[in-house]
Amino acid sequence: MTEHGDLHHHHHRHRHHHKGKKMGWGKKIAIVIGVFLLIDALAIAKMYYDAKNSIGNTYQSVKNEQTTKLDGKHPFSILILGSDTGEFGRTYRGRSDTIMVAAVNNKKTTLVSIPRDTKVSIAGHGDNNKINAAYSYDGVSGAINTVEDYLKIPINYYIEINMKGLKELSSAIGPVKVDNDLDFTSDGIHFEKGEITIDSNNILAYTRMRHEDPRGDYGRQLRQRQVVTAMLQKLASVNSILKYKSILNVLSANMKTNLSFEDMQKIFINYRGGKNITQLQLQGQTQEIDGVDYEVVPESNLTKIQQALKKTLK
Repeated sequence: MTEHGDLHHHHHRHRHHHKGKKMGWGKKIAIVIGVFLLIDALAIAKMYYDAKNSIGNTYQSVKNEQTTKLDGKHPFSILILGSDTGEFGRTYRGRSDTIMVAAVNNKKTTLVSIPRDTKVSIAGHGDNNKINAAYSYDGVSGAINTVEDYLKIPINYYIEINMKGLKELSSAIGPVKVDNDLDFTSDGIHFEKGEITIDSNNILAYTRMRHEDPRGDYGRQLRQRQVVTAMLQKLASVNSILKYKSILNVLSANMKTNLSFEDMQKIFINYRGGKNITQLQLQGQTQEIDGVDYEVVPESNLTKIQQALKKTLK
């Protein structure tokens, strides 16, 4: 009786021990899964923090800002300034080499190139001025005020990027395709007529060439618009947080903007339709005044551009 009872007791203990072992493995698997999920969540959080931190380094407000709600219902404008600062080790503030204005709503973007030699009035500096001089006089605030006065629209935001930044941005975004309308060679790189691929190795040669183009600086502005359009459209299709991190890290060293990280997120989420881009050129004629060549834009041409921008910003 006692022996039987001992056997029964031993068998019961053995089964109990076996069941405990099963639960132990279940818990272990749950812990492993939990750790992986935690690591994943922490990695995503770190990427978000790094990206936010990167844009924090680029953020620079300007005087008399006219920012707006980026909720998808309110259109907005961005002044895009390109400079040679940062190329070949340059650190001084020169004149803005590239000037574009983008008007954006939730259905389209109107992207306008402004010739850097456009004759304008600059507050405190007289009537005979080149528009890119506003930047050298008073920095970004001066450029914004002058462009606002000239185009008769509010400028809500700005992005200032240098040549080195453009090359690195191209590297982060990846190659884009553009339709090249001129067979030419620039910086030892040959560009055939037709669809070509622009990447970090040839982007500066493509966007800076003007001497071989019979259109001069207008041809260069066309190529700059093409590349900016293609890059913006590719950016709009990016869904990878890793990709954004690399892009934002590049921008942190080579860009200044009054767009915060939260602003950029809102634009990305609320203005998907803005990737439908219409490209326009503010066209003038070269005219010498007091020994200086200006691009003088006829009133009718200026009015057309003003109306197109205002329509997008309605």
